[in-house]
Amino acid sequence: MKNFVLRAIQKIDQLDSNQIVDILKSQSREVEMLENVLESIEDGVILTDSKLRINYANSNCPNLVPMVRSRNYEGQPLSKVIEDEHVLRYIVLSVYNRADDLDNEFTFQRGSKVQTVAVNVFTYKLQEAKGLSSYVLMFTDVTEHNANEARMRRSENLASMTTMAAGVAHEIKNPLAAMGIHLQLLKKAFVRQNCLTLEDAERYLDVFEEEVNRLNGIVVDFLFAVRPLDTRLRMGSIVKTLSDICSFVEPELAEHKVVLTCDLSSSLPRLEFDENLLKQALLNLIKNAMNAMEGGGKIRLQAKADGNHVVIMVSDTGTGMDDETLQKIFEPYFTTKATGTGLGLTVVYKIMKEHHGDISVESKLGEGTTFTLSFPIPKSERLSLTEPVKEGLYEA
Repeated sequence: MKNFVLRAIQKIDQLDSNQIVDILKSQSREVEMLENVLESIEDGVILTDSKLRINYANSNCPNLVPMVRSRNYEGQPLSKVIEDEHVLRYIVLSVYNRADDLDNEFTFQRGSKVQTVAVNVFTYKLQEAKGLSSYVLMFTDVTEHNANEARMRRSENLASMTTMAAGVAHEIKNPLAAMGIHLQLLKKAFVRQNCLTLEDAERYLDVFEEEVNRLNGIVVDFLFAVRPLDTRLRMGSIVKTLSDICSFVEPELAEHKVVLTCDLSSSLPRLEFDENLLKQALLNLIKNAMNAMEGGGKIRLQAKADGNHVVIMVSDTGTGMDDETLQKIFEPYFTTKATGTGLGLTVVYKIMKEHHGDISVESKLGEGTTFTLSFPIPKSERLSLTEPVKEGLYEA
């Protein structure tokens, strides 16, 4: 239909009045059908021109965001219609492409209930008016969706705690069994000899001490995994921290015939990070990589900027992992090591969440593994936008 209208406009001087009336009636029917569709959906929809003057608003909009009540919003500036300054500010910043760091969900009190509405702004370039855009504003009630997500998170947390509790029980059972066996052996030794010297009892006591330390380590790891971290984010350069980590682990890696390569960009932006927690996460990944290369190999620590994030990658040439293992590695108490607790990667995952970042992994059997840590670049460190201010965009 759009192409038909454009061709009709190009030949308007060749059309008689009846043909023009037919085209206008056809367009009127199209507009009416579109309005009926927009009125039938549950979302609120506002269409504006390049200066944020309203061309159309469906009847659901006032039910979702605070707006001036009116029978017809056509031609009115958005700034005079939207009553919530936070929603209006978000829309304007979205038009400027400066709302990436802002939450697009807003909460409103509706009688005794609280309603959460997501605001999205879509831009469309106008072909017939070069340099100008029109905007579609969508208001979506996400109250129930968020409630369902919260319930799902609680279920996942409960399932995670159940898994961790089962893991703790399994880990504790072995040291307790060893202590029980050696306690029985110690009793039998007493029965045989009536009196034991320290030297006679030492081999039993050594086992007790070893297993008590093992139990203590299990409890400490468990508490670290479940307790909130004492995270202290400070703005700074991670290059020095990464260099310190490389210097610290190189001697141990050399003993295991592992060559470490550090590839750190010199122009990395500053980040908000906890130096101690970052070191703990990376040391954990490097030790895992070293253990995956019993006969030696190579580890590469790389850091670079990637869009609005800084990514740190730890790659090895070890045995790699199959798909089944990859799906489980972040689960508490899952381990492929004979003596591992299975909490190392759980802790790394937790540390990354404390930094508002993310962790991902790629691996192939026989080729190696790469862990990628992604840290958001603070807004103050991002390059300022060079887009010129659009005149009259926020006019009264």
